[in-house]
Amino acid sequence: MSYIINLFLIILLFSGCGSVKKGVKNVSEKGVDVLDAAKYKILPKEKSLKKKVLVTPFICAWDPASDYGTKVSIKFAERLKHTPGNLLVYLPKNPSSWKFEGRIPKLGIIYDPEMVEDARDLNMNYLITGVMDVMAVERKTNGVWPFRHYDQVFEAVLIVNVIDTVTGAIIESRMVSGRYAIPLKDVPKLKDRINQIVLKNTISEIIRKQAKVVSEVVQKDIWKGRIVALKRNPGIIKINAGKDVGIEKGMILTVYSWGKEIHSDICSFKCLGKEIGKIKIIKVSKDYSLALPLNEADYRIGLPVVFKE
Repeated sequence: MSYIINLFLIILLFSGCGSVKKGVKNVSEKGVDVLDAAKYKILPKEKSLKKKVLVTPFICAWDPASDYGTKVSIKFAERLKHTPGNLLVYLPKNPSSWKFEGRIPKLGIIYDPEMVEDARDLNMNYLITGVMDVMAVERKTNGVWPFRHYDQVFEAVLIVNVIDTVTGAIIESRMVSGRYAIPLKDVPKLKDRINQIVLKNTISEIIRKQAKVVSEVVQKDIWKGRIVALKRNPGIIKINAGKDVGIEKGMILTVYSWGKEIHSDICSFKCLGKEIGKIKIIKVSKDYSLALPLNEADYRIGLPVVFKE
């Protein structure tokens, strides 16, 4: 029953939504934004690599041009960095250059291929997008006669999408909502501030639940990086991860081929193919590492590299 209600809310939320205003930067400039990293707080007991998560500005459905969505995304990132898990949480220093362009999809799945590519070029493992809205859902009676009064119940909704930048796949899209009642007699005079009032009283719990979901989803997913350069065909292999995520000298990683490519109206992504070989780390820098192949194989730039815990 709850699934039907949630689906109905999503349809209501995004039917007839307007377009989102583009930021002042163009796509080519997004990739050079400086990112501020949130400090990593909680380490799991087992050995694992950290995963980089970039949280982009959320879209405010009732006013896409406002910066309210950006403020909520910052609060979300702050909460996410304190959840259990091996996460490095990042925010764009220039949020306007990461705003989604186009009409808000009915299902709230915000996916921009160019944005995913930019995040991949910044060595992010995951890209987080989101959209939020507030709607009136029901009226209810409170109190007993002669003190009975009527409330208008509003529902705040936040949909968060988790995108794997290596494969381009959406690995999670989840809606979380919260309700807040306002006396019906006060609604007209609060008309211009209803959305802010409802969100102020619901967003903390919504963010807490969404951060927990994202943390769990990312933790369960295997760590993936990419081959970014080959030297001496391919005597030395360079991958896009280093000390910042916990890569160590002597570590063994697995290289895969690309498998089937999936296309849909929402996104296109690649599946991991067959294991083609293993590589051993011989040198580690801050954000990249060099490795030697342990077997002969068709190693190529762009192939996925996996760390098996």
